[in-house]
This record gives sequence, C-alpha cells and structure tokens, in this order.
Amino acid sequence: MTVRSRVAIELSTLALLTTAFLLLFPKRNPCVDLGLAAVALLGLIFSRRYTKEVIWASAPPPAPEPRFTKSMKMTAWITLPAVLLFVFVGIVLGYRQGGWAAVVARVFNWRLIVIFAAYFLWALIQQTLFQFYLLGRLLALIPKNRAWLAVGLAGISVSLVHWPDVYTMIATAFAGIVWSFLYFRYRYLLPLAISHAALGCTFYACFLGQDFIAEWKRLVAFVPLLGCRC
Repeated sequence: MTVRSRVAIELSTLALLTTAFLLLFPKRNPCVDLGLAAVALLGLIFSRRYTKEVIWASAPPPAPEPRFTKSMKMTAWITLPAVLLFVFVGIVLGYRQGGWAAVVARVFNWRLIVIFAAYFLWALIQQTLFQFYLLGRLLALIPKNRAWLAVGLAGISVSLVHWPDVYTMIATAFAGIVWSFLYFRYRYLLPLAISHAALGCTFYACFLGQDFIAEWKRLVAFVPLLGCRC
C-alpha cells in the first residue's frame, strides 16, 4: 500500500469519526476536547518519526533560512492588528456597559496573563495536531502543484472542529488558513502557538467578554482545592 493510500484511509476514517462526534455531542464539557486532544497528541508523539521522515519528506521544501526569524516577524505582523482590534472593541463595549471600571475588568485585567499562559499550552497542542499531523498528511495526499488546497483544507478544519460555536468558527476560519500557510512556509509551531493564544485570549476575554477563570473553576473541580483565588 502506498503512502497516499494509507493517508487517504486514515484521513477518511478520522473525518467520519470527527463528524459523528461533533454531531452527537455539539455541546460538551471542554475537558472532553482536552482529553481527546491529549490522546491524539500521545499517538502523534509515538508516530512522530514516521510523520517527519515519511509524510513530510515528500512535501515541498520550506522557505530558506533564517526561517524562525522570518516566521516570528510574519506572524507578528498578521497577529498584532487583530489583537489590537479585539482590545479596542473590548474597550468600547466595556465602557458602554459600565464605564472605565468595566473596561479595566474586561481588558486591563492581570488575569489575562494567567489565561494566556494556559491558552498557550492548549494552542500548542492544537497547532501540533492541525499542522504537523493534518497538514502534513494533506500535502502527502494532494498533488504538489495544489499545495494551496492542502493549506486551505487544514485551515478550514480548524474552524469546523469548533462547531457549533458560530462566532469561534468565523474567527478561526481565516486564522486557521493563515496559520497553515505560515507552517507550510516556515515549519515552526512556536510562533503559531503564541499567535493562537494571543488571538484566543483577546477574542474571548476582550471581544466577547468571557471570564475564562470563572468558567475553568466551574468546569474543573480540583481548581478550588489548589487554593486558587483568582
């Protein structure tokens, strides 16, 4: 069996299982997603050599060195405007709701640092699964002269797994394609994880006004036992 045939079977099975899961459990505890991602990451760790030496070996080469510096700069130029936009919207909405006190609570809150740190780990897991695993296999499946299609499919997949959260799906549709393109070109996950965490924090906390820490306390029973008084 060829690599392309194996990848086709693997991705077809994964697509069917993922679709069934999202349809059967549209509303679920986020801890379920975290657990499933951890299991998937563990499997990817065991198969990393195959993914690196077989799957990615057939992909088009990345940009020339220094790739990491270029990746950081490009990612920053794309990420910062969106982050500033989310912060600006958060300031406007917060002021309308309760004046400057509400703005401080919504946008200039020290807890955003804690949220960013936790979100960064989650973002790194997601980027590893979508870029190193999924994008690599899509590139092995799709002809090299249509690499843009693999990049697009990997990016849209980031959006689709957030079903049925429409706002997040819209936000991640564009971001997912950009992240996939950046990984295809530079092959570094760290800049993408930083971008993902920065965008996620400002989108949910500033733009949507969600209190992550309050939600985490309700979802994870052992947090109060640790003496966290966030």
